[in-house]
Amino acid sequence: MNVAHVTAGFHHARRHPIWREILMARYRLLVIVAAAILLILTYIPFLFVLANSFKSDAQIAQHPFAILLTLHISNYLTAWNGMAWYLGNTIIVAALSVLVGVPAAVMGGYAFAQLNFRGKQVLFYAYLGLLMIPWTLHLFGTWAALILPYAAGSQPLLVFLFRVFFEGIPHELYDSARIDGSNEVQILTRIVAPLSVPVLLTGAILMCISIWGDYLWPTVVLPDYHRFTVSPGLQTFVGYFGYSGSGAGPVFAAYVLTMGPVMLLVGGTMKYFVSGVTSGAVKM
Repeated sequence: MNVAHVTAGFHHARRHPIWREILMARYRLLVIVAAAILLILTYIPFLFVLANSFKSDAQIAQHPFAILLTLHISNYLTAWNGMAWYLGNTIIVAALSVLVGVPAAVMGGYAFAQLNFRGKQVLFYAYLGLLMIPWTLHLFGTWAALILPYAAGSQPLLVFLFRVFFEGIPHELYDSARIDGSNEVQILTRIVAPLSVPVLLTGAILMCISIWGDYLWPTVVLPDYHRFTVSPGLQTFVGYFGYSGSGAGPVFAAYVLTMGPVMLLVGGTMKYFVSGVTSGAVKM
């Protein structure tokens, strides 16, 4: 079949609604099948881990891919006792990093979007260049060694995202507020911030995901494993139990406990996340 036949087929479908419906039905079926395959490939690993987290070591060895009705809840009690401290550490570090990083990025994004000063574009591109530069702060042994680099390291990406969003807000809103006597801080806090909830949540989610998955930096700056966050804490837990012998069930349960909060965070805020990414899309 050549291009002329395909083109003729589409013109024929346009003139005959029945054929158009058939083509649309086939297209929808193709999309559904592709989405189903993607969904299966995405969730099969998680379901495998979840199923094994309720099994004993003997059941895992005999039925690694089966879903059994016998549930060993004790695996989760063991995993919780080993991971609760690391989960708490991560929540504290992520919350404080977001509280420092997001407001700082909002102010930087607003300044680059709405304020005019000499060398603004050069400074902005230099700011973005920080994305390519490794950053370190020598505050070893304290959570400040995590919080400050996480907050600082997020600035280039978040400032870029927020600037694009703020530039998309109608300038009439800014001009009207300035005519009414509002200063830049009042405009940012009373007008811009309420309109920016989706993109602000997007920035916070991106920071939380990055912090949750970071393994290397906490192990470098925290000599005390009691201060570890989730990723190095999970490695410590797994190293204690091992993948073979006794403890395979609690290891799988620990994986579920560490994956669950991120999945709930992203799933519960997906609407705002998609809206924020779309609103802050790159404009060239």
